[in-house]
Order: sequence, then C-alpha cells, then structure tokens
Amino acid sequence: MIVAVDDRTWLVKRTVESSPEAIIDRFGGGYRLRRFSLTESRRTAHGVYLGVDLAETAWWRLRDGRR
Repeated sequence: MIVAVDDRTWLVKRTVESSPEAIIDRFGGGYRLRRFSLTESRRTAHGVYLGVDLAETAWWRLRDGRR
C-alpha cells in the first residue's frame, strides 16, 4: 500500500500498521524509488518511474525476486 507523507513523498508499506519498506519521492519528471532507511545515505536507489503506482509495483517485484 502507498501512504502519502506530503505532495512529493510516499511510503510503501505492507499494511497500515507495518513499518515503511520503501520511499517514493517526486524527482524531476518521475518518481524515484528507494529502500526506506532513517539515514539518507542508506536509502538504496531502485530507479525512476513514470508514476507512484508503477514505483510501488516495482518495489514488490524486487521483494519477490529476492526470495
């Protein structure tokens, strides 16, 4: 699920109560997907997408591919 933080930032969570797994932020003409971390330098980049929904889908595909 996607939870809006503000008009430029979204968190990707499995459920409302769970911790954020990824962060999506508006970046130039697209939406940047990164692994969530409280430390900016540890937010691993996973690409730029054309929409928030596409970035969220990419995150879950990355997660499923790691298993």
